[in-house]
Order: sequence, then C-alpha cells, then structure tokens
Amino acid sequence: MSTSAPPQSRTHDVVVVGAGNGGISAAALLRRQGCPDVVVVDATETHSYKPLQNYVGAGRCTMEELRRPQADVVPDGVRWHRSMVVAVDPVQRTVTCADGSVLGYGDLVLAPGSRVSWDPVPGAAEAVAAGRLCSTFDEHLVTRTWDAVRGLTSGRAVFSIHADPSSGRETALKPLFMACDHWRRTGVLDDIEVLLVCDTEDVHPVPRIDREIRTHLDDYGVRLRRAAVAAVEDDGAVVVLEGPAGRERLPVDLLHLLPPYVGQDFVAASGLESPGSLGHLAVDPETLRHPRHQHVWCIGDGADLGTARTGGALRRQVSVLVENIRRSRRGDPLSRYDGYTVGPIATSLSRLSFGEYDGADRIVSSVPLVDQVTSRRVWWLVDRYLLPWTYWNRILRGRV
Repeated sequence: MSTSAPPQSRTHDVVVVGAGNGGISAAALLRRQGCPDVVVVDATETHSYKPLQNYVGAGRCTMEELRRPQADVVPDGVRWHRSMVVAVDPVQRTVTCADGSVLGYGDLVLAPGSRVSWDPVPGAAEAVAAGRLCSTFDEHLVTRTWDAVRGLTSGRAVFSIHADPSSGRETALKPLFMACDHWRRTGVLDDIEVLLVCDTEDVHPVPRIDREIRTHLDDYGVRLRRAAVAAVEDDGAVVVLEGPAGRERLPVDLLHLLPPYVGQDFVAASGLESPGSLGHLAVDPETLRHPRHQHVWCIGDGADLGTARTGGALRRQVSVLVENIRRSRRGDPLSRYDGYTVGPIATSLSRLSFGEYDGADRIVSSVPLVDQVTSRRVWWLVDRYLLPWTYWNRILRGRV
C-alpha cells in the first residue's frame, strides 16, 4: 500500500471511493485479477468491522476488537488517497477531493456507504445529546447500549426497526433479543415491558424467516407494534409512534432505535442520486452499473439497490462488480446480481438464525441440506468468531 500526495492530479485505471467493506474488498479483488492501477479514496484512519457492534451492545465484545488502522487493511499494490470526495464529474470522468486534488479514472467504483442522520426524527438528536437514546448502529452510542441494558431492571424498553433506507435492518433485532436474554438470565425480564416497533406488516419479508423471528418474540413476551417512530420527546423519556390507529405517546425507560440513513453529500451534489432515496446512489440492481453513466459502478449501503443492506450482500456484489468491469471493457454481456443477502439474527446470547435469501425473497443456502434459519448455537459461534476472522483475513484481501 502506498499513499498519494495531494494536491496533484493524475488518472488511474480504477478509482474506488470508500474504504469500508465494499471498497477495500473490491480494490483487493481488482488487484488480484490483474488491474494494474487502483486507488482508494477515503479520509478515515480507522477501519471497523461493524457487525460486531451489536455484540458490543450486549457486553459480548469491545470496540477495540472491531477496529484496526486503515493502513493495515489497504491491499498491497493499491494506492490510498487520504482525502474526502466532494464531487464526481461522470462526464469528464474525474473525482474532486477535499484536499484540492482531482483524480481521473477509467472506471469508478462508488462504495461510500451511507451515514446516520438523526435529523429526520424530531427530538432524536436532543435525546442522543441527553444520553437517553441508544443504538448499536451509531458508533458513538454503541457502548451506551450495554450500559442501558444492564442498568434496566424494570419499566418499558422500546426497540425499533424500519424499512429502507437502513443498514442491516433485520440485524437490528440482535440487540433486542440479546437484551431480553440478559434480562431473563438476571431474573428481571418479567418486570420489563418490551416493545418492538416495526413500520411494516411483516417483521421480515421472507415468510420462513418471519416465522422464526416471531417464535422468539413470543418466547420473550415482546409486544409487536406496527408503527413508525415519528418523534422523540422530553430528551428521550417519551417516544411518539405513528401507526394505523394514529399517534401515540409512550413513556420509555430504554429507547433503542435503528437510525435513519442518508447518502453521502457528494452523491446528490454530483447528480448521481436515485430520486426519493435520501441521497443514495442510483444503480441498476442487477448489473451494479449507474443507469446514466457506463463507467460508474455502485455497491453497498450507499447504493439504492432495493435489497437488504448487509455485509453478506456485499460479498456477492463485489464479485459481480469486478467481473462486470472486466466484461464491460471486453464488450461482453454483463453478469447479474440476484439480490442475495444474509441477515444473521442473534436470538439470544448464545444462539443465532442465519437467514440467506435473494432479491425475490426466496430462501437460498450456502450450506446445502442444512437448515440455517432455525436458531442454533453453531450459527452464533460462526457469526461472533468465524466471520470476523474471515473478514480480516479473507474478505478484505479479495479471497472470498
């Protein structure tokens, strides 16, 4: 890995925007398949394996375990440009960075991720500042979640999930189930009213996975409320729900929300966004190519793919994207991404459901003849220990 010195202008074979899961693994795979000149653009100095944040929120992991210096994960032979992207000109095929440099490209891979914004929920930012709102999906609030869970012995706990745009929607059930298991083990679950607020009729779009989730909700006595979080009041002491029956104000003792997500600022500023997507990238959901610019490719949480945004989905997307850059340059027909994703849902502090499915909401399995949806101890161990090892040692090196 080398670092480019700003502000200079140069043209690269492939420019990758974003040094998260998608950006780093795409850069690594591009190099492994012979791309001679790949640069990753990102100002972030620390790389995080975000799925472990849910385990931090349950007291089963530390933030130190999920972080590494970015310099340690940038692939060999890939140049790292330490700056933030402020604009893309897809006609001139250039990327402008905050340091004043302008990078030309043959092909552009956009994997900038999306960002948490509490602004769409009135009062949420104030509740965050007051210390009353927690979320394992906001890196600044992860450790607060475990403090809130272990400190609650009675009262009302409200957890929320919501439809797109969100990151890892179904995995937001992890903190709910692991909190319930903790409260059961410490003998206080019966003294806590637990509510799950969900803005869709089904908790999960795949019926088999939905049934598994509901089995565990019933087991813990969790009440399901079909509604959306409309506002937070009194610095997090009250949550306002908007559902079919109208508005309802509920006092809460613990409030865990799946945050609203918006696209990165440069996306809309560059005219690359999908209409009505809160600034997420427009993309052909099968080819992963931007619908208006043939040399722009989009993957990950920042892309409006219409599928669940998970790390498991990225593994399949990266493979299709790299193959399609090669095919596009040769004039061959493009490969198709089938919408595959996987949402590991911990149903306790020791068991997990591993639901894999495609864009048509059909169950698929990477382990033939094995039921991965039924919650088991082995899947929890895979998610907590094997997948992090695979991430650092295989995925980020372009080997998966």
